[in-house]
Amino acid sequence: MVESLTEVPLHAATLRYFDASGPFAAAVPSPGPLKATVMQGGLVLAWLRPTETLALSEEAALIAELSERLARATGGHVVELTGGLKALRLRGSRVAELLSRLGSAALGLRVGEARRGRFADVPVLVVCVRAEEALLVVERAYGEHLRDWIQATLADWRQG
Repeated sequence: MVESLTEVPLHAATLRYFDASGPFAAAVPSPGPLKATVMQGGLVLAWLRPTETLALSEEAALIAELSERLARATGGHVVELTGGLKALRLRGSRVAELLSRLGSAALGLRVGEARRGRFADVPVLVVCVRAEEALLVVERAYGEHLRDWIQATLADWRQG
C-alpha cells in the first residue's frame, strides 16, 4: 500500500561543473551515476549527469552553507533552484510498484538511487534515500498536474 503522498517544501540547487575531476567537483562528494546519498544534516545529493549534481534539503541553511563553501572552488557554479522545483514524497510498502505502474519498471528504485523518468509525459527525477519512500522532483509548473495524476491513479488502484 502507498500510505501517503505529500508535498515537501524543499530548497534546491544544482551544482554544475566543467570537469568531474576538477576542484569544484572535488569539493562535493559525488553520489555516482544514477545514485543519491544523504549527507550529514540531511542534505540530499542526487546525480543528474556526469557534470551535474542536484542538492536538496528541507533546511535552507544547508543549501546556503553548501553554496558558501563552493563559492571558493573553481571550475563550476551553484545555481539556486528553490522555487523552481516541486517535490512530492511517496511513502509505503508498494511505492516501487506504483512507480513502475506510473512510469516504468526502471523507476522502482532501491535505496541510494536517483533516476529520471516520464510520468504523464512530464519529466520527473525520482530519488530514493530511504526504504519504502521516493521523492519525486519536478519543475514547479508541472507539480500540481503530477500530484493530481498520482492521486487519481491511487484512487483507481484502491478500487481495483
